[in-house]
Amino acid sequence: MKTLVFQQKINNLFNKTNAHNSNEHISNYAGFIISLALHLALFFSLYGVFYNMDLRQNGESITTLSLATFMDTSNEDSVSETKPIVKKQKHREITKHDGKLAKQEEIITPPQNPPKAQPSENLEEGDVIQTLTFNDGSEDELFSKLKRAIDRKNKYPPMARKQGLEGRVVVEFVIHKNGGVSHIQLVESCPHKSLNLTALNAIKQAQNDFPIFTQTTKIRLPIVYKLDRG
Repeated sequence: MKTLVFQQKINNLFNKTNAHNSNEHISNYAGFIISLALHLALFFSLYGVFYNMDLRQNGESITTLSLATFMDTSNEDSVSETKPIVKKQKHREITKHDGKLAKQEEIITPPQNPPKAQPSENLEEGDVIQTLTFNDGSEDELFSKLKRAIDRKNKYPPMARKQGLEGRVVVEFVIHKNGGVSHIQLVESCPHKSLNLTALNAIKQAQNDFPIFTQTTKIRLPIVYKLDRG
């Protein structure tokens, strides 16, 4: 019995000794690794310092360039090279674009119903001008056509009608061979301004419906404003 107890104590002591030895072995190995890493780092740092010192002593300059430096330089070069090209292309495009627009305006926007040519206010020398004067009740065909065209545009002024104003005006204008009308004016006016203005506006609005004359003609005709009081 005493022998068994003694043997167990010996085994326990042997196991503790083995565990202590293994722990000590692991700690020694880790310390070696850390020491090696520190020595290597110190070696490379010292090597770089002495290497740079040797280069400086030999008269060589050390320049550190980063990737950003190359990228910025290349971008500046590309921008400086492409700027003139972009400006030239834009200028050419604008010139062509303006030319196309001008042509389209000439082709697409012609007047569908071109108005009659407006003659010069000053009659040229050598123009043969005939003067036609029509009186009330005239049966002349030209007078009838002119009168119908004017009557369609001549509206009795509402205020003059309300106030019971009446009057007679004589208008004069020139019809040119190309159909244009000029020199519209009052030869005889009435006391009521609204009737005078209405007569002039009626000639201006009706001129596109006037008959065509073979030669430049000065027309003089009366316009009567009379209310139906029946």
